[in-house]
Amino acid sequence: MLAFVATLSVKAELVEEFKTAAPDLMVQVRKEPGNHAYIGHQSPEDPTRFIFYEQYDDEAALLAHRENLASLGVNLHEMLTEPPSIEFLDLL
Repeated sequence: MLAFVATLSVKAELVEEFKTAAPDLMVQVRKEPGNHAYIGHQSPEDPTRFIFYEQYDDEAALLAHRENLASLGVNLHEMLTEPPSIEFLDLL
């Protein structure tokens, strides 16, 4: 099982657009084969910072997720101030 936390820094002028799109996107991602969790949070201290906890069966499911985002027309890199920070986790 792959588990990780992805931290996104969204451009200030796109925060509301991101917040509007995120709930529908999370529903779509949760339907992907091999996805076990896709939970988003917004930082109360920094409203431009979003943190997602994600779980996938394996690397293939994660790659399929990335392809699915592209097919949904999601281009995160246009909305972010920097590349996402990803911290992989070990399940207990």
